[in-house]
Amino acid sequence: MLRVTLLNKLNKKKVEKRKPIKELEREVKREIDEKDTKEPYGFTKQDILAMIIAGYQVIMPIVLIGVLALIAFVLIFLKIYS
Repeated sequence: MLRVTLLNKLNKKKVEKRKPIKELEREVKREIDEKDTKEPYGFTKQDILAMIIAGYQVIMPIVLIGVLALIAFVLIFLKIYS
């Protein structure tokens, strides 16, 4: 039981020392702004190509499923109405 109460006391001290989330958020934003002013990020051709490939990997399966659904829809209606 002593260990549990000791851990609770230690955790309470840690919680009391924490900064509010808004303050942490401001600090992180400030650091990011400083880094961005020192060295602004620029996209290379390789980055752009990687983003295009990633986009195709997301979009192409959706497009193929849509095309297959339309083909199936057309074939079904051709068999029914012909």
